[in-house]
Amino acid sequence: MGPSNSGRTTDLARTARKAPSVAESIIWKWLRNSRYGFKFRREVPIGPYRVDFYCHEARLAVELDGEQHDPASDGVRDEYLASLGIYVHRIPNRQFFGLDDDSNRPYIDEIIKLCESRSGRPAHP
Repeated sequence: MGPSNSGRTTDLARTARKAPSVAESIIWKWLRNSRYGFKFRREVPIGPYRVDFYCHEARLAVELDGEQHDPASDGVRDEYLASLGIYVHRIPNRQFFGLDDDSNRPYIDEIIKLCESRSGRPAHP
């Protein structure tokens, strides 16, 4: 969690965890339970924002962007998170609507490589 989380941000995160999007459910299947040696949490409040997925060790936020995302407001948000040392990796959520798990694998591999690079240690299967 980040500095000065508002109660509203925390409440929104709790609500979002109860009703994930299809894309969030798909990626969570790959990231949960420290499957690659990096612990991710979902719908994490950080300051006045919340991120879809967050790995504290790598200081990496993963955002699945749907049609509602506004690049201007996302830029302000990304700058705030960067000021805390958090890198934001964005993936259009439509990328996770493939017909099988293999079509999602390159995006997961990219996330794990970012974790390795940012944490300074290798992943483990």
